[in-house]
Amino acid sequence: MRADENDATLAYCQDTNANTMILVTGSTGFVGRSLMAALQQGDRPVLAYTGRINDRLALGEALEGVETVIHLAGAEARDRKRLLRLVDLQGTERLLAAMRQAGAQRLVFLSRLNAEPASMHSLLQVKGQAERLIRQSGIPYVILRSATLYGRDDRFLNVIAGLAYWSWPVMWLPGGGRIATQPLWVEDLARCLAAAVERDDMLGQTLELAGEERLRYSDLARHVLRTAGLNRYELGVTPKLIRPLSAVLFGWWRRPPVTRFFLDRFSVPEVAATDSVYAHFGFRPGRIGQHTSYLRGRGLQWRFFRLS
Repeated sequence: MRADENDATLAYCQDTNANTMILVTGSTGFVGRSLMAALQQGDRPVLAYTGRINDRLALGEALEGVETVIHLAGAEARDRKRLLRLVDLQGTERLLAAMRQAGAQRLVFLSRLNAEPASMHSLLQVKGQAERLIRQSGIPYVILRSATLYGRDDRFLNVIAGLAYWSWPVMWLPGGGRIATQPLWVEDLARCLAAAVERDDMLGQTLELAGEERLRYSDLARHVLRTAGLNRYELGVTPKLIRPLSAVLFGWWRRPPVTRFFLDRFSVPEVAATDSVYAHFGFRPGRIGQHTSYLRGRGLQWRFFRLS
């Protein structure tokens, strides 16, 4: 961060009121549910934002008495580029304006590894543009760039297992399964987000977080098959074939289990330092084998459709 941006951030922090409330956007989502549970174990009051993220009036009312905002709201699951810009970008812009007006003192923003304003991938491009808005806002911030997350209701390992179930007798491996991954358990990310609220030393920083196991996608898929009790033949396939096929099969779903943003993971490796969580937050994240027993549950064939 440039010196003038840092000075503006510090000046803003000194001028705002010392409130206590934490406001969480996207509190009912996959990350939000885990985060709310983690925050409610602490002493500080927490409020879930229930309005539209680009509703200026609702934002202004919700921010009264709020010191810190944890911004999770996004439209990735809807698989629509228009909604991505409306929610993730315009919503962030309006949130920042409302925070300045209300005098909120800190923003903790959940972004994605490889976020870049000029990225060729829509999700990473919009996340990068949202990051740029935050850095230029003058509001003290912490940006956490996360690897793909997994957990009981995830749209990652559940998707892999569901696709394997319905594509018998094969397991599709985009790009031959060679892309590198470092999945992070959602509960560990929630712990990091909650801790970032209290960490003044992190203000003005963009931190990258990922699990400690760096795996090829094929190795991760094999773990999913073993855990779910499925036997499949591995079949490498080019992403150029997968994209039009998924558009035909899932393009009409309101929340498709396989989105273009899901498929983008096979174009850009999602990796960070293997000790990133420990280096920034002082604890070791869970390992894949410790937290994937939910894949053994009954009804795997229907769970895939409930993701929509």
